[in-house]
Amino acid sequence: MKKQREELEEYWNDQLDYLKRSIDYFDQGHETEARRIANSLRIILHDTKTSHSLVKQLHRNIVYFSSSYFYTPSNLLPTWTLLQVQSIIKNGNFVLKYLPNLDFPIGNQRLFFMTFEDWWNEIIFDDKNNVFTRRDIVLFVANTDGGAHVDPDLKESFALLTKYNSLGISDLNGTQPQNNPIYQAIRVIAEEFLISVNDCLSGLKTRICYKERQFEMRFVDRNRRYKWSTTEMNYSQKTMEIVSKHKVQSRKLYRQDFGNGKKVEYIGL
Repeated sequence: MKKQREELEEYWNDQLDYLKRSIDYFDQGHETEARRIANSLRIILHDTKTSHSLVKQLHRNIVYFSSSYFYTPSNLLPTWTLLQVQSIIKNGNFVLKYLPNLDFPIGNQRLFFMTFEDWWNEIIFDDKNNVFTRRDIVLFVANTDGGAHVDPDLKESFALLTKYNSLGISDLNGTQPQNNPIYQAIRVIAEEFLISVNDCLSGLKTRICYKERQFEMRFVDRNRRYKWSTTEMNYSQKTMEIVSKHKVQSRKLYRQDFGNGKKVEYIGL
């Protein structure tokens, strides 16, 4: 028997409550709570051949907030677009830690919203060996790192990222960050999702297309992608040579106003 909409709404509200409680616990210093956060995000957002996300079953019309800055594939250094690295005092010593970027906007940062597929598959880590999207990170934590299942083997790309500092960060003494970057990324992804839900509940007032601005998604493989603009970004010839190797899909840029007074930009079809 198919579940009634009232039951699905109850599941939706339950998962949002779980998500918020886990976020509170995470922010108190319990970083492994990222596993529960990832599990809720998977239930809400991820579709497979045999299961359907709550978003799809409830036909939720959501545009997704991306706090990620523009990713440049030609950058010679590793990239982490949702995090910051800070030196903090622990037990009387300075240690490096990854921290989530949660103050939106940051500086003169523009606020972008996107379609689900673009947001879910946007690159947020590049350690110069592998690139990782929100989808990659959430499903890894939920499916193999103890969210809903513990895998006895650790995929090499994730082992390099989480245990062998493939991002290459260290201080002058060679000290590496003391925590897991993907748990911090999970925290940001959850915040982005909750912002997306709250803004969409407030209602869309206006959406105006910027016809003179060209936006697109560039694909490094079948799904993994990054936002790009030939009219909004400065880039070198070398960068463009790399970007041009990636498949392109055109997008439109809109100015979007919500009922809560927030003015953002939307990269859509």
